[in-house]
Amino acid sequence: MVSYMKYVNKLKEKVKNGQLNFGTHCSCTDLSFYELCGQLDYDYVWIDNEHGGMTVPMVNNAIIATNAGGVAAVVRVVDHSVGNIKPILEAGPDGIIFPLVNSAEDARRCVEVCKYPPVGIRGYGPRRAQWYGGMTDAEYFAQANDSIMLLMQCEHIDSVNNLDEILAVPGVDGIICGLNDLSASINKFGQVWDPEMIDLMNQIMDKCKKAGKPFGASLGMNYEMAKYWIDRGASFISIGFPQDYYMMVGREVIGNIRKIESERPDTK
Repeated sequence: MVSYMKYVNKLKEKVKNGQLNFGTHCSCTDLSFYELCGQLDYDYVWIDNEHGGMTVPMVNNAIIATNAGGVAAVVRVVDHSVGNIKPILEAGPDGIIFPLVNSAEDARRCVEVCKYPPVGIRGYGPRRAQWYGGMTDAEYFAQANDSIMLLMQCEHIDSVNNLDEILAVPGVDGIICGLNDLSASINKFGQVWDPEMIDLMNQIMDKCKKAGKPFGASLGMNYEMAKYWIDRGASFISIGFPQDYYMMVGREVIGNIRKIESERPDTK
């Protein structure tokens, strides 16, 4: 029987080596998109269950397809509840992203749901997470609590104010900033370059560096903002959805064809 005891979380390895984890978001039902990300050399796919309204089987299939492409699968869950998180854990994702973690108590709850006792309250019932029984219980439990990267989203002014306490919670592996929601929480929705937003972003980065924890941001097609975070040491940057890419390339293709049409010779 193959031993899976030496599982290595590629995201954690890149963080340890000071490298950037670069990913994209997706919540579609077409599994080819997830597998394709491996061919495009992303580091991970952000499987968005919070806004995507995905069913558990859809998320499970997305994790399998993403890993099949050689890419880490990171799932943003709907909330912090046991019922919504437990079945996702059993599918063996490489990371979990928790939305709206605004306090240390929120963070502790997120961590304990994902850890087996005595650290947390996770119940036993792994499926793919134990390679369908391909790992012995001893092998599985030796790495289960540390195999999944737990990332907390800082996307509200309360989260920034409480970030030192959030970062101090054992089991918090990193922070992801949600810029639009953070800007909305200070009544400046979408004004990501506003001086107050710049100050908040710098606070997030500085607090994470002080705590020795990786940080990053979830973005749209904003290369300037991506550069801002990367230049300051971000370990995670997530950009775009398939719809963004289709829109960009679609406009280019349509524009090119219309230009060709306008220049065609008179065939009458």
